[in-house]
Amino acid sequence: MNNINLHENISGMNGRPRPELADNFTGMRGGAGMRKLPLLPARAALCLACMLLIVAALQEELDAGLTLCADCDRLHMRGIRLWQARRNHRALCFLKTGVGPKRSAERLEQALAFTRPSHILVIGYAGALDTELRLGDLVAVQKAMMAGLDEKAPDWEHARMEDVFELDGAQDLVRSALSSGLHARAGNVLTSPYVLGEPAHKLFLHDKFGASIVDMETAALARVSLAGGIPISCMRAISDETRDTFLAPFSYDPSAGIPARAKKLAGAGMAHTLRQWREHASAARENLARFLSGYL
Repeated sequence: MNNINLHENISGMNGRPRPELADNFTGMRGGAGMRKLPLLPARAALCLACMLLIVAALQEELDAGLTLCADCDRLHMRGIRLWQARRNHRALCFLKTGVGPKRSAERLEQALAFTRPSHILVIGYAGALDTELRLGDLVAVQKAMMAGLDEKAPDWEHARMEDVFELDGAQDLVRSALSSGLHARAGNVLTSPYVLGEPAHKLFLHDKFGASIVDMETAALARVSLAGGIPISCMRAISDETRDTFLAPFSYDPSAGIPARAKKLAGAGMAHTLRQWREHASAARENLARFLSGYL
């Protein structure tokens, strides 16, 4: 998911998601009409063979690929949402991780106890840091950089790079997207544990780290995947441009206390924000689905 994720940060107060609001922003829970398999115990002796594991934070991101497949079976495993499917005689698995670096890494670790893919593909939305990127553009990730804040000076000006991971096959992803008539390029992603919605912060971090996009999962997923010796790739669609401000009220601001953050959220105009988010997410999801239709 992109850095401006409403689902993870809609509370704005304590960092805890509010599911009743998150459902409004995702707009879909996915999986309707798909076959469901019995619940499996967490320590079941099971290892699913699949060529490719497709990973996304949100159900609507994952559905961009799931809806293309035949024989989609949801495997009910405690703590994770995992599907197996086939497309063009190819065995696939799909994993919904949830939002944020910690949660997504934990879900992938759990999933890898049940399946051993030959490759992992991360898909989803991203916020643009590069001013040349437009809504719906696709970015294939070359490097994933984990961002962190200094405990003594927890602001974006003192952000640091905690780790860097080389991803696989970015140019192949770009070529596939271009062959489908989409705007695509390779670039680096900055993974942030916090929402990044202020244009000034986006521009600053682009200049500081040279990243093209920002999200909340890719570097954390890459750490888990590469530690297990599994190559990982990532393709993300732009859901908000650098100068978009409609999600700025949800941006992390360490200088603001709880009352100030509450006031900022109250004045944000939730109906307008929700409408803009849905429009932007729809455009990003459409191009993500077009890419996957040609790639899978």
